Amino acid sequence: MAAHFLVLMERRGITELRWFLLPGFCGGLGTFSAITYEVIERDQGGPLYLFLNVFLCIVAVAVALPLSRKFIPVRT
Repeated sequence: MAAHFLVLMERRGITELRWFLLPGFCGGLGTFSAITYEVIERDQGGPLYLFLNVFLCIVAVAVALPLSRKFIPVRT
């Protein structure tokens, strides 16, 4: 979702605001404290959870960015 938002802002020429808006938007999707809790807390996720979380997030962005760039038109 954040990748779609990034591309939409890029295509609409809202590059000045992205550094202000994206950290809050992306931070709302998954916070560092929640991931840390899941990794450290006993009987939760552990290191495998951390690895999968980071890996799958990178995969999601790698898939979403090209799709967003393909389907969101450039504003002229």
